[in-house]
Amino acid sequence: MLDSIVTAAEGAEVGAVLLVSDGADRSKDATLERIAATGMRVHTVGVGTDDGFSDDAIVDVRADATGFVHQETRVRVELRSSKPRTTLTVFLRRDGEILEQVSVALDDTGKGYAELSFTPNRPGRAAYEVYLPSRGDDDVPENNVAAFLVNVRRDKLRVLHVAGRPSWDERFLRAFLKKDPSIDLVSFFILRTSTDLTMAAPGEMALIPFPTDELFSEHLESFDLVIFQNFNFGPYDMAPYLPRIRDYVRRGGAFAMVGGELSFAGGGYAETPLAEVLPVVMPPSSSSPARQFVFDRFRPVLDAAFARHPLVELRPDALGNQQAWARLSPVEGANVVDGVRPTGDVLLRHPTYPVAGGTLPLLVVAQVDRGRVLALTTDSSWRWGLTTGGATGDASAYGTFWDHALRWLAMDPLLDPTRLRVDAERLAPGESFDVQGVARDRHYIPLTEALAWTVERADTHAAVSAGTVRADARGGSRGVRRRPWRRGVPHHAQGPGGIALTEELFVVGAGASELANPWPNAALLRAVAERTGGKHFASLGDVPRLTDIDATRERVVGRKTMAPLATPWAFAILVALLAADWALRRRWGLR
Repeated sequence: MLDSIVTAAEGAEVGAVLLVSDGADRSKDATLERIAATGMRVHTVGVGTDDGFSDDAIVDVRADATGFVHQETRVRVELRSSKPRTTLTVFLRRDGEILEQVSVALDDTGKGYAELSFTPNRPGRAAYEVYLPSRGDDDVPENNVAAFLVNVRRDKLRVLHVAGRPSWDERFLRAFLKKDPSIDLVSFFILRTSTDLTMAAPGEMALIPFPTDELFSEHLESFDLVIFQNFNFGPYDMAPYLPRIRDYVRRGGAFAMVGGELSFAGGGYAETPLAEVLPVVMPPSSSSPARQFVFDRFRPVLDAAFARHPLVELRPDALGNQQAWARLSPVEGANVVDGVRPTGDVLLRHPTYPVAGGTLPLLVVAQVDRGRVLALTTDSSWRWGLTTGGATGDASAYGTFWDHALRWLAMDPLLDPTRLRVDAERLAPGESFDVQGVARDRHYIPLTEALAWTVERADTHAAVSAGTVRADARGGSRGVRRRPWRRGVPHHAQGPGGIALTEELFVVGAGASELANPWPNAALLRAVAERTGGKHFASLGDVPRLTDIDATRERVVGRKTMAPLATPWAFAILVALLAADWALRRRWGLR
């Protein structure tokens, strides 16, 4: 309100303003002194009354713009009600799911504060809402909801690595995980089972029993990724915990199984709940070793359908990537699987060993509900580093592969096939916004045909605006969108057949608005009129004819201040003149 008065006075010869308002001002910069400095008279007219007015409102929401995966983030909410000393319950929700609720007792002025918390479980831009249930006599229910965004990042990738026995493969993977400062590693190298016979008391043993219950009952959800490497669950009484790992994946966790004689069917996993989320179909655990393992040496070949997948992208261009894989040292042996589940994507294969649907899969990944899984059926990927480095001088392929694998499993947004980026997180209603995107299918092949985009309301999923955009040869696109709705909405890109490829969230009208403080403020209107030499009228009926309103404007064109004796030289000359006058008068005998 006050900001608009100052704006009206700038560069205009306006003598007076007649302001009709309820006085509920939310200006950030304007003050009474700035308005008075314009020389413009402001006559104010009050509207609205708080007699019988009833409202519960969310006045302000303060949350950190950045959050971290698996770390608690707190939100401070300022509440106000027209009914002092009442109790309000404020809720925090995301995607319609209530995360927390808090009851707040308001003070004598009807104000109160609530603190809520949430723990993000994946990186990316996330939208949250705080809201008050609307009571039947609430005159302004629109101010009961406020949305905010949090950019969720990963402080460290927390990895649980369980290996069944020592090997070169275990040693290389563990060393790779340990040396990366962005990884928080919890690693177990199993050397002792609960059935081992010992000749010493447990307190005298250096090897502690595997803490199965503590890991998989208490702390499983705190890990971003669980890796079983050549590990047989049987000797550690882990069968009751395998359903927990399965459900952990479905809720958004990540799981990788690395090959060896104790993995896949060799570790007895074919008939377990964990087989429900693994992307490969295993032969029965009772089958012969010849049915479970391949013992030859071979070079894996890229599956043509997924040659652009980031897990197998050692070089950015297709030809260079093929040549890079051809230069790698061959691996030795692999676990046999009977096939791939419908959700699985085969990235590497055995060049000749036949199975249903082609040759033996070596590297398979899949999205399982909200989580991701990886199956690597060989236990000699270390040869891509040590042996290849000795032969060619370049040992980087091993690190590149596992870096991409970990980031993909942890759902790094930069490795998603399709991405959108809105240039602003918070927009005013009707404000335009810029969108940049990369559109690729699940095979990571760029989509160059026309793509549909839509803007939807997040609460009702009703389309607000829609259109099409054509991507370039790499799947990149850029455009300007207009007309967002009043509230937070996602932006979708859709592929052939109308399948939504990805979305980006932004909030329209985020945080507190003018509706958060709808009470009339006659005192502010009177102060504005008094400070500018105007008059305040209690209602429109009290306003006289416009010609009778004083519209004169005082304008200060400038001031010039002169102080000739304010300098040291002027003071010195004055003292010298007085001293000379005194000396001459003494010489002449004058008093």
